[in-house]
Amino acid sequence: MKYQLLELRSSLLNDELFNMLQEIPETDEFGQTNEYYGKTRKEIVEEINSRMRVAYSLTLSRNVLPAENYILYVNGKPVCIGGLRFKLNNYWKRHSGNIWYKTRPSERGKGYATKFVELLCERAKELGMKELLAQCDIKNNGSNKVLINNNFTIYENALCKGCDDTNFYKKTLS
Repeated sequence: MKYQLLELRSSLLNDELFNMLQEIPETDEFGQTNEYYGKTRKEIVEEINSRMRVAYSLTLSRNVLPAENYILYVNGKPVCIGGLRFKLNNYWKRHSGNIWYKTRPSERGKGYATKFVELLCERAKELGMKELLAQCDIKNNGSNKVLINNNFTIYENALCKGCDDTNFYKKTLS
């Protein structure tokens, strides 16, 4: 199987990627949103370009921190989208963490998200990051498995006392 991790750029928005972005629901069964769903190609290109400007500090945003966003291709087909935030503020420590990912519904259960998170962890190490935080809904068995398979461990998030519906994970990068 050939895996390829490409940084999300508007130039990559071909028919197959556009179709994946429309296949991932606007809001999934765990409340995760897909900000590309239902948008036109032009709107998606504008969103990607906006994210790129923030990622490389060309534009400052209060709640959007510098991050790289990626697409995982398997045998030339896009199967996952996700990203890596370089630093976190308290908002992102409570609501997401350093990494996020979504798998194309037709490609779930094939181990692609596990591979995707592995590649995101490798990228984080390349960037000199020492620790990654992540989280998921306690009922999201697939995502919990992905994080555990990538050696994340559950920790108590002091910013989220009483968040009994969420598992908070961390991983020390060596």
